[in-house]
Amino acid sequence: MSAAVARSPRALAAQALIRIERGGYANLVLSGLLEESGFPPRDRNFAARLVYGTLERQRTLDARLNCFLKKPIDRLDAQVRVSLRLGLYQILYMDAVPTAAAVSESVKLTRSLGKSSAAGMVNAVLRRAGGSFTPQFTTRAEQLGVEYSVSDAVASLLYDAWGERAQSILAASFRTPAMTIRVNTLKITAQELMQRFTEKGIAAIPAGIENGLSLQGVGEITRLPEFREGLFHVQGAASQIAAAALDPQPGQRVLDLCAAPGGKSATLAQRMKNQGALFSCDAAASRLSLIEKLLSRLGITCVQVLCNDATIQNPDLTEMDRVLCDVPCSGLGVLAKKPDIRYKDLKKLPKLIQTQRAILETGAAALRTGGRLVYSTCTINPEENQQIVRDFLAEHPEFRLLEPQLTGDFEPLREDGMLTFLPDICDTDGFFVACLERLW
Repeated sequence: MSAAVARSPRALAAQALIRIERGGYANLVLSGLLEESGFPPRDRNFAARLVYGTLERQRTLDARLNCFLKKPIDRLDAQVRVSLRLGLYQILYMDAVPTAAAVSESVKLTRSLGKSSAAGMVNAVLRRAGGSFTPQFTTRAEQLGVEYSVSDAVASLLYDAWGERAQSILAASFRTPAMTIRVNTLKITAQELMQRFTEKGIAAIPAGIENGLSLQGVGEITRLPEFREGLFHVQGAASQIAAAALDPQPGQRVLDLCAAPGGKSATLAQRMKNQGALFSCDAAASRLSLIEKLLSRLGITCVQVLCNDATIQNPDLTEMDRVLCDVPCSGLGVLAKKPDIRYKDLKKLPKLIQTQRAILETGAAALRTGGRLVYSTCTINPEENQQIVRDFLAEHPEFRLLEPQLTGDFEPLREDGMLTFLPDICDTDGFFVACLERLW
């Protein structure tokens, strides 16, 4: 792609989508291109919306486009494919962009990407695809997959688990997630930080969890003086709930088994008033620097950052008062934040569940009698949540469920003391929390 092409937001979006299609992570690809672009905020925001919007609606867009193409969209050249998707996304989902402008700009984009021979086809297909569309479906799961732009595997899993409620859950995945932060109570109170934001014209309101705030009108958050001063870190409300459920106390020994990039460790340390010993672990050595950088910015000193495989018991990590097992998962609760998850085939799910079981066993072995363990995920798949915990309890009579006493505005589903936060009713990420106590 020429330098001239990359000077427009649409061209940048096309470049980003092509790189993502080749295996790049959406957030990393886009942030890198935006940083290089020198675009003003308005153009940066437009490019970002194009990229994330096109990604999250990709299956829906492709279903329409395939009805008007002579060969499937997956068989087209990448440059033509992204021009069609970007154009149709603007027609269907961006009211501020007139249809005629979306079509003409997509034709220009196709030419600038070196595919002038396809410009006429792009023009004709977009004009037709933006009209009425009445597809036929063989199953309800297929219909949900196309209408809410997720893979057949994701749609089937959610439909099997939640029935017709899956539609409401998937609809919520298109809501723009709020920017939620955790106040660094080691340096400032929530009220004081809210006042500072108000003075800057940033709307800050309580996020439904103690010392959590939701922000609007913040722009690029890392450029705020309050960020550089370490007065807060970005963390979803549901993630903050997992730390609150663990309820670590000053002076305790606390283990965070799957810590990177460090947000939950930071919140745990703040709840400990930076007193005691917090062991923040991750199996990926390359991610430890993310934890260390965050803790340093926040002024947290009670943490030891360790490279440690959470599936294997470490004899040096025992007699813990608190253990957090926020395990790797399918991520089906955070579709709104990570559109690439929408299209997972879930073939690795059985192996992932084995890993989750192993991490829970490791965490349990590290806990002292009378200690507390929290098992949490950012998925709403019962096989990764309730079933994991029930199987563990059946094999470990020395543990019992302990329903966490949480304060806040959320109304999670409660099942035997286990909490499931659904995005359609809690207005948070989809999240699961189970709190266990060791009896002997």
